[in-house]
Amino acid sequence: MPQFSKYLSKLRDFLTTYRSTIKLVWQLDKWTFLKITATNSLYGALVLPSLLLTKVITDAVIGALVTHDISQSLWVLIWASVGGLVIDQLQRILQTIDRIQSRILSDTLSEKIQLGLSRKINLLPVVTSESPETRDLLQKVLDSTGRSIWMLVSPISTLPEIVFTIISTAIPILTFQPLIVLPCILLAIPNIFINIRSSQAWHDLSTEYSPKWRVYRALEDFATKGKYLYENKILGHVETLLGRRLKMAMEYFQAQKNIDVRYSIKGQVASLPTSLFLSGTRLYLFYLAIIQTLTLGTAQIISSAIGSFIANISRLIRQASDIYQNYLFIADYEKFMALPEENQHTGDTLAINLTEGIEFQNVWFKYPQSPGWILKGVSFKIDPADNIAIVGENGAGKTTLIKLLCRFYEPQKGEILINGQNIKNYNIKSYRHAISALFQDFAQYPFSAEDNIRFGDIDRKRVNKEIRRAARLTGIDSFINSLPLKYKNPLDKEFSGGVEPSKGLWQRVALARILYRNAQILILDEPTSNVDPESEEQIFADVLKVAKDKIIFLVSHRFSTVRKADKILVLENGLAVEYGSHAELMKQNGRYKELFSLQAESYR
Repeated sequence: MPQFSKYLSKLRDFLTTYRSTIKLVWQLDKWTFLKITATNSLYGALVLPSLLLTKVITDAVIGALVTHDISQSLWVLIWASVGGLVIDQLQRILQTIDRIQSRILSDTLSEKIQLGLSRKINLLPVVTSESPETRDLLQKVLDSTGRSIWMLVSPISTLPEIVFTIISTAIPILTFQPLIVLPCILLAIPNIFINIRSSQAWHDLSTEYSPKWRVYRALEDFATKGKYLYENKILGHVETLLGRRLKMAMEYFQAQKNIDVRYSIKGQVASLPTSLFLSGTRLYLFYLAIIQTLTLGTAQIISSAIGSFIANISRLIRQASDIYQNYLFIADYEKFMALPEENQHTGDTLAINLTEGIEFQNVWFKYPQSPGWILKGVSFKIDPADNIAIVGENGAGKTTLIKLLCRFYEPQKGEILINGQNIKNYNIKSYRHAISALFQDFAQYPFSAEDNIRFGDIDRKRVNKEIRRAARLTGIDSFINSLPLKYKNPLDKEFSGGVEPSKGLWQRVALARILYRNAQILILDEPTSNVDPESEEQIFADVLKVAKDKIIFLVSHRFSTVRKADKILVLENGLAVEYGSHAELMKQNGRYKELFSLQAESYR
């Protein structure tokens, strides 16, 4: 009974998968789905008239040999041959229609699923999207997508054909001896169990290797992406990277081979009784034709029908196995798509004008995998239209503080207030629209210079004047105007007509992008680390000038720039050890003065 319940559960999984597949395809393109279903149903239904025409031709030939009446048999042969030709051509046309429509459906479905996955990962909370469990699940779905998409479309194409072919071949069998159908079905049962276990083995292999494939993809990127080319040439370690990649691939291929061989042998053994039954039945039918209990045409059509019936029962099992295997893909896909998304619309709308500034009150935070606290009771307040610089050694918690302000993470203790309210009370969409941030790892889009700036506020209308204004403010306008296509020029040398800006120029482009956004809160996390100190001072001075009515957060190691900020927060080991203006902190003779003096000394 437990074993029966197990297989009953597998049957439910199969039906769930098929229903989910049909639902997904129906939502995508119901007319293509209906055309494919109708096409293949008709193809399968034509099997019966094709068998009957074969019977007619065979009996006509035997009749002519027996009666020597060639003329009557000849007309039967002509009309039967014409009918066979029509059916054959019609089936060819139906196959062509199915092939074209299935390919279109497969490509479209693949693109829709890929877009859905990409959209979903960006809608998840950061803490969820960055977790190893989420990344492993996403990788497993992505690795299965190419193969599984075809397995999703294939049943839509072949199942109607198989079902109608089974019906077509069952009619002659039932007419002759209905009980023959029973052993045909019973003999297929071992293959059902073998295919179910095979599908589970493939899924287990996919689950085991999903974390490893993430490493494999990273190795692939290191060896092929242009941005790693120079370092690869200097370090000369490409063969080591490729060797690791090859080792991973060969281990996976060997595991695949083991599954293939094991279940192929089991399938071969399970199919032996079926082959013996088919051979014995065929021998019996032609014996009946010899003793004239059946006509040769009837023996032929029943023999062909039994062979086709058994073959299509096997096809149905294989197809069901593929569908069940897709249950595992569908289950992973639906599990990923069901992950709770970030609620972007619940809460108050953040006012356009900030009247009470920003305040951190005793904020404590640590990352999910972190053994200790990153921020420890951080408190400070910044008034509207002020700017603040955050300084400290690497690992002090500067970038973490910025991530909390952006609501990528929530503090475990304490509060962050804007306009006197906890930032959790604001809906995320309006809250983040009030923020414009330039992070250390900013995006370098392989599109035009105009797009690279315009992406700062993609919904903004009448943009050209403001794009150029942002470019001028960051000193990138002259570089862009020197390009052959100016603002329409691609910023990637791997594309035709494209150029590759230096890191310093890229940083200016990214800075122009955040200024174009025109947000109330500007965050500059090491925004000018790739430009010289003089250029950094000029850029920051320009930003202060254009954003004098905004709150600016600046993370920088250059004290020549930091000193221009209204307030300076000094972080050390997650603690806010000092807070005030440059002049105030210099008078305290504390950590800030020590760091400032060390850097000033290095310039002497």
